[in-house]
Amino acid sequence: MKLWQMAWRNLMRRKLRTWLTILSIVIGVASTFAVIASIDTAKKAFPLYLKEAFGKADYQINGTDAYFPQEVQHAVEKVDHAISVAVLKQNTKLHYEQEGITAISKRVDLTGYSSLDTKLTGFRVIDGNLTSGGAVITDRTAKAWKTKVGDTIAFDTENGLREIKVAAIVKYTMELMGPSSWMMAKYHPWSVAVPLSVMQDWFGLSGKIQSVQVKADQESELPSVGQQLDELVKRYGNVYTQPVVIDFDSLDQADPFFLALYLAGFLGIALSAFIIFNTLYVSIKERKKEFAAMKTIGFTPEQLQGMVLYEVILLSVVGTAVGLLLGYGFAGLLKSLIFLIFNIQDEVGTVLAKGAAVALLAGLLIPAAAALYPIRQAGKVSVIEVLKVSRSEKVSRKKWPAVLGALLILSGFFIKHLLLIVPLLIGIALVFPYLFRMFAAWLKPVYNRMFGFSGAMAARNLNRNQGRTAMTSVVLCLGIAMIVLMASLNSAIVQSFERVIYSSYGGNLDIHLHHIEKTDLEQLKNIPGVADAQTYPVNSAVWTLNGLKRNLPVFGVGAEWIDRFPLFSVSGTKHSTLIGQLAPNEIILSKISFGVWGGKIGDSIELATLHGKQNFKVVAVVDTMKNGGYGAFMRKDYFTDVFGIKYEKNALVIKDEATTPLQLRERVFDKFGARMMEMFGPEDWVSIVGATYTGSFSIVNLLIILSIVISGIGITNTLLMNIMERIRELGMMRAVGVTRRQVIRMVRLEGLGMGIAATVIGCLFGIMLIYITSTFLEINSLTYEFGVSWIILTAIGLFGLLISWFSSFSPASRAAKTRLSEALRYE
Repeated sequence: MKLWQMAWRNLMRRKLRTWLTILSIVIGVASTFAVIASIDTAKKAFPLYLKEAFGKADYQINGTDAYFPQEVQHAVEKVDHAISVAVLKQNTKLHYEQEGITAISKRVDLTGYSSLDTKLTGFRVIDGNLTSGGAVITDRTAKAWKTKVGDTIAFDTENGLREIKVAAIVKYTMELMGPSSWMMAKYHPWSVAVPLSVMQDWFGLSGKIQSVQVKADQESELPSVGQQLDELVKRYGNVYTQPVVIDFDSLDQADPFFLALYLAGFLGIALSAFIIFNTLYVSIKERKKEFAAMKTIGFTPEQLQGMVLYEVILLSVVGTAVGLLLGYGFAGLLKSLIFLIFNIQDEVGTVLAKGAAVALLAGLLIPAAAALYPIRQAGKVSVIEVLKVSRSEKVSRKKWPAVLGALLILSGFFIKHLLLIVPLLIGIALVFPYLFRMFAAWLKPVYNRMFGFSGAMAARNLNRNQGRTAMTSVVLCLGIAMIVLMASLNSAIVQSFERVIYSSYGGNLDIHLHHIEKTDLEQLKNIPGVADAQTYPVNSAVWTLNGLKRNLPVFGVGAEWIDRFPLFSVSGTKHSTLIGQLAPNEIILSKISFGVWGGKIGDSIELATLHGKQNFKVVAVVDTMKNGGYGAFMRKDYFTDVFGIKYEKNALVIKDEATTPLQLRERVFDKFGARMMEMFGPEDWVSIVGATYTGSFSIVNLLIILSIVISGIGITNTLLMNIMERIRELGMMRAVGVTRRQVIRMVRLEGLGMGIAATVIGCLFGIMLIYITSTFLEINSLTYEFGVSWIILTAIGLFGLLISWFSSFSPASRAAKTRLSEALRYE
């Protein structure tokens, strides 16, 4: 008989144990494959998506006033090697009468283009024609409105009812970003594109445009096009050119999330290695007599080792093959979830090569590495030693694992990176057997008192093979520690964001109009429920860092109102004092922009202004969540002179105590509805941030839960091994009157004991991980305070106990069915 046939026969002798071991490899390989493939896909898609969504144009010409003459675009059309399109945006309401749909749900952002069929719009047509002179809507909008090409849609504008036919339905795109349902339309306006001439006619803006988007027809012509545009705008006193800059900082912000995903994904294959080691180690102990007999008939130690190696190869090959198949589907699911969380609309294919290669190697090599010691032991089986009776497994009394484990755990306090989890988890695994021994000693009197005979036997059994039992329990312990950390991080980080958002939002509502008229502020203050209001300007300035151009939103802030409308939080001084002391060439940076810049307080930062590049001294760093925490602040008095923008778009509103946020929105919309572009309150931003980070951590926790499922497999395997070793004992217990129920309770309590030890110790180590990470971890330049949620700990603790309890069902059932006649025949 060939070695591989003997190996397969040996595996099939314990079918359930074998299939459970293979299942642990399948989960580990699938999670490794899925994590690497989905992250690689996301990293490839993010830059492409940002370029497609926000970087279709290379340059944009804007005006210092709300509108400027279209003749500027006609001049741009004469620029060599340039493609251009004029843009005009307005806001209106959809004329749509249906019961249950409120006015605020009918908001529409209308965008007029001088050409709808151009690379600068990039519309991907599903149905219709972009050149027929009608409106363009996305497939999402068409589905919600139940509209098709050729149907007429109507809008209630300030100049009366206006109608237009739908010319084309296109795939969802950032240019026409909007809600997917009427429910979501309460929070986001719809978007429709129409020909520029239609927009100018509807709103009485003949010959007026808002901006011109310009793209070089070849990459090599970018400098030439930029130079021609700079010379062109000098002929007009009210326009300026700004390069379109794609902000890739969001990729850096996703790195901690990706690292957590990597750690959670590899945790599965690491825990499966524990199970393989435990399974083979016990299997070899069970088959010592068999190995001794084989030696007596001429088998060499190398042949015995080769047979066990073939068993490992069969386990890993089958598990890896199935894991790769499941991982392929799981990778697509993870990719979709990541894209959903980061709001990526892209059809890029999943990048599989690297993930498949790493998962294949992990699935084959990690089990082999875990089996090295058991394989070595198989060759060292002594015929004489086998004849000796050994009542139970000897517990190793070596102290070096505990010392090394303690040192690794201690090292975590000095590693200021999320990778500290790796040495910490290894350290926990090394010290766990000693902690388990102490915990089992504490559990013994508790079991005796609470569960009588079954409890006393379960406590005794936990101490009979402590090495094997502790190794099984530590697998669950590591999963519990990780999920405690990730769940607590999620809660703490969201709370930190919420605190900063409410302290730096500038009021209860931030309104974005197309432009603010002189009378708008007074009208806003007179709306019932409005306690106070203030307008402010903002400009997306361009600055250069390490040779790359970046956008830096600069907010114009007034010292006379900043204390009432705080756009940032600061300690040690009043907001008004800090702003009032700013000189014309001084600026304040947010923590995130300060970190990206990389300079220090007192250094100067160079920004593009109306008068060319200027240096501004950075005098302070503050916390803010405006624009996601990325921006800068200067005195409003100097803003217009520096950037040349003569109009404002934003207004901050504070409500009175008797008015709810929803009532405030409805009343503001009733007054400015036709001109309203956006309304955002701090609760909206808290909701978005909470959903993003909770979604991110949910994916990580999903992978950790899969790892905890692997630990459940380990508990089942260990209990099955224990039962097979004690089958004679179980038969004798049944013979002297022990009931099936008592046997079942004994085995379940034994599994529960492993779970209790793992859960309690895992929660304690999880709390330690929370404390360590709270000393250094930053997300978007925000740290979080150390704290423990007893609700989270209780939920995770119950989950760990349930896993161990359910994992003991099958072994307990088998133990209860043991017959005396079978037990006496067992070898």
